[in-house]
Amino acid sequence: MERPNPETIALYDSLVPADPRVVRGQMFAHPCAFVGEHMFFGTFAQTLIARVGASRAAALCEEGFALFQPMPGRPWREYVQFDPRHIDLDVARTLAFDALESTATLPPKAPKAPKDAAKVKGSGPAAGAKKAPRKA
Repeated sequence: MERPNPETIALYDSLVPADPRVVRGQMFAHPCAFVGEHMFFGTFAQTLIARVGASRAAALCEEGFALFQPMPGRPWREYVQFDPRHIDLDVARTLAFDALESTATLPPKAPKAPKDAAKVKGSGPAAGAKKAPRKA
């Protein structure tokens, strides 16, 4: 997977809204921004992606935007992808802010179960079940 170059990262950094709710992180080794544990803005190779939610249809109608597909045939339906070199920076900045605001309205994600919860003694469907006697 192609990594973003320094110019793309610098542009991404300049577009992420300065807001105390924003948490910067990475997904698949690409810089991205989260709000309420939901990603709303990020990089993918030399492009940017934004979670546009219900407004995605309008965004997709504009030249320079496409439905984000990190793998062919696997679209992320709420995200658009765009090449920042072909989009007005004020449009990109507004898109990042709108993505933050709309994503911030989503309910919090449910906590994830520990990866090896089944291995923890006393957990899982067989917790408390007695072992069958061994045949001699």
